[in-house]
Order: sequence, then C-alpha cells, then structure tokens
Amino acid sequence: MGVPGEFPYDAGIHPAGYTTRLWTMRQLAGLSSAESTNARFRYLLEMGETGLSLAFDLPTQLGLDPDDPAAHGEVGRTGVSVATVDDLAEVFDGIPLDKVSVSFTINATAPMLLAMWIVLAEQTGVAPAALRGTLQNEMLKEFLARKAYVYDLPTSVRYGLDVIEYCLRELPGVNPVSVSGGHAREAGADAALEVACALASVDEYLRGMVARGHSAEAVAARFSFIFGTDMELLKEAAKLRVARRRYAERMRSLWGVRDPRAMKLRTQVNTFGSALAYQEPLNNIVRATVQAIAAVLGGTQSLHVCSFDEAVQTPGPLGARIALRTQQILAEETDLAHYPDPLGGSRVIEQLVETLGREVDDWLERIDARGGIAECIRSGWLEGEIEDLAFHDPGPVVGVTAPTPVESETRLLQAERHTTTGGRREITRRPWGDELDRLREDAAAGRNVMPALIRAVRARATIGQLCAAMRPDDHVPESD
Repeated sequence: MGVPGEFPYDAGIHPAGYTTRLWTMRQLAGLSSAESTNARFRYLLEMGETGLSLAFDLPTQLGLDPDDPAAHGEVGRTGVSVATVDDLAEVFDGIPLDKVSVSFTINATAPMLLAMWIVLAEQTGVAPAALRGTLQNEMLKEFLARKAYVYDLPTSVRYGLDVIEYCLRELPGVNPVSVSGGHAREAGADAALEVACALASVDEYLRGMVARGHSAEAVAARFSFIFGTDMELLKEAAKLRVARRRYAERMRSLWGVRDPRAMKLRTQVNTFGSALAYQEPLNNIVRATVQAIAAVLGGTQSLHVCSFDEAVQTPGPLGARIALRTQQILAEETDLAHYPDPLGGSRVIEQLVETLGREVDDWLERIDARGGIAECIRSGWLEGEIEDLAFHDPGPVVGVTAPTPVESETRLLQAERHTTTGGRREITRRPWGDELDRLREDAAAGRNVMPALIRAVRARATIGQLCAAMRPDDHVPESD
C-alpha cells in the first residue's frame, strides 16, 4: 500500500491528509427560483458550508427558456431556473464571487452558464480570473447515463472541449470538467465499472485536447472527478484508492505525464441518492452517514451528503441542515480527520483494492478493445452492460413526487419575464441579433464558441437563444 502524497497516490493526494486541510463541505442546492436558491445558499453558508454547489432545473439543463412549450411542467422542479445572466445575478445576490468556490452541476449548457458566470463577475467588479470552482461539463456520461443532452455526441464533446480550452487560457481557478463515474453507478454499474467509465472518459477528453495542440499534462492538471459512495463502507473507501492508483499509473504510462499535479485524482463524492428509501425516511440519515464515512475514509477532496427527504422532494431546510451537520460532526467530533491514512495497512482494504483493481482493468480492456468509451456509447454496448448490472441488483426505488404549486408559480413568473425580454421568435428584432449571428458563425466554422457566447450573454440573450444559435442545423425562425 502506498504512502500519502506519493505516487501512485492510492493512500491520498496530500501527505498530511485531513490533519492540515479538511475536505470541502459542498451541499448541492438549487430551488425553484433564483431568490429561494439565494436564500438557501445564505442559510448553508451561515451554518458553516465551505463551498457552494448549484443545481439547475431540467429546462436550463436542456437549453430551454421558461416560456418554451417544451419546458411546461418542469420549470423549477429539479433545481433553479436560469434563462439569462440576470437570473444568475439573483442566485448570487450578496455573495462575493471571488470569496466562494462554486460547483455548477451543468453539462449540455455548461458553455452558456460559464459565459453567464463570467459576465456576472464583470458586472460585480470581480476579475473573471479570480473565479474559483468547477463545471461538471461532462457529456460522455450524459449520453451513457443521464440523457440530458442538446446536441449529438461529437458536437456535445466539441463544445465541452471549448470550455476546457477557454478555462486553460483564461480561468486558472476553474476546473473545467468533472469527469464522472458516479452517474453510471447510479444507473446500475458496479463499483469497478464506475471507476472504469471515469478513466476511459479521461482518455477521450485528453485525445480531443491533444488534437487541439494542448499537452496532456496541462489538461490533466485541471481535471476533477465525481464518484459516489454506497452502503458497502469498506469497499467504497477502497474504490477511491483504486481510482487514484489507476489514474496516476495511466497518466504516467499512457500519456507520459510527469507533473504530480496531473497525476493526482481530485474528487467530489456524492452519497448515492439511489440508496435512499421513501419509506421511513429518517433511516436515510443513517444511510447517508455510512456513505459519508466511506467517502472520508477513502480520501475525498469534496463531499455532498444527501438529505433524508431527498427520496421524495427537493431537500427542505431541515434535511439540508442535518446533511451539512453530518459532515461537520464527522470532521469535528470524531477522529476520522486525525490521521493521514486511517485505513493504511489494513489487510481487508488491501484485498479489496487488489480485487477491485483487477475488475477495473478488465472493464478498461473491454472498453479499449471496442474503440474507447465514445464508440462504446455509440454502439450501445456499454449502456447494455450497465442495464444488465442494474437488472441483477436494482436496489431501492426512489419515489417520484407530483408537481407542486410552488413549481407552477415559478414557471408562470419565469415565463412572463422571458416572453417579454427573450421570446424565441424575437431573435431578429432584438439588440442581441448581431451577437447571436456571430455565435452562429463561430459554431458553424468550428471556432471556440466561448468568446461569442460571452458577448451574447452581455447583450442579455437567453439560454434558449444561445442553444439554438449553436445547433449545427440552426436557422432563424420567421417572426410573426
């Protein structure tokens, strides 16, 4: 077993572990409206949260304005509705962008939200280079597991690479992609395939960036990761050790990386929502605590703990408070953070690492033999493997709630606001027409779309207009 802070980093990426620096406590939040999300952020910060994490509703994730008929019934349901930079300004009202680290749980529309974040920083007197945080921006797992995509796979990956490239050049404090294995796991994959999906995705993104002239070392140094933890506490802790070891080894052997920063796997861990049950929901506090301990023992850099009520609703204030207090109790009232590598030397952990490592290698060989993860997604083979695993071990079924009156009210308010300022049929008559034309031209020509996106966002173009302008088959609809 390795030594903390030393290659291959299976024992942790920092020599002193949590004894000198705790993990970031980053509870995911995104309520129906910008105003209510801002209130939740302030609530969590007052209770000691050390990083913000923003969730968006499905229309925002899919690039739909709130007044789009396709958004009906979904506005504000799974997160906050953001159509323009003014909505994002309400989310962060009174929160200094240069003082907090923000994680954006956004993928297909990550370029648009990044542009809004940059413009908001400019408006509030913050240099964009001072922004700190992470963009999920992970399209491979969207096609594999979540299915919240706007464009085809090559176009989606291309725009994701545009974001990575822009952040490398302009935003030193922003992690431009958070490579995910956790979403495949939530869809049914086992622990080994969870790790393999993430590592195979790394290869896909690196190939794309190297083809653009960037070094694998420079790009890999900016990667972050997302994994989850389930109820097998020791196995989940061992899984994170395997992920760090295999990542470091592959960076060195396959990509010729020598910079330690590019070989250290930095991860956000989310306790698994699929492990929650709607029956007797207070039991979920225990489930989430077990999974949180697994994440801490595994050496995560950032942690989100699910709320006990998350199986039936967007977490309420009590659920959010208990989830955050769970992290704080583990950090301050136990001895989990007193040792750099509390599981080091354990024969059980060593055996689990060896077994999981072999299984990860087997999955990676099978993925590579089929041409890499993008080809495995196109063929449907990998999704089929995940579905087979899910069929054999389905786990608890999470309850689904009906739309609430709050959601309906939010949709009406957002629709009214954006019908007058960003109606989709008004593209040619609004002052942002030139900016959208430039965005459309850059997208069609294969240029990096971020500069044109930022200009269009400054002109108050909506997320629906931005997405439409970037479609490969886009055309301007005729006005009435």
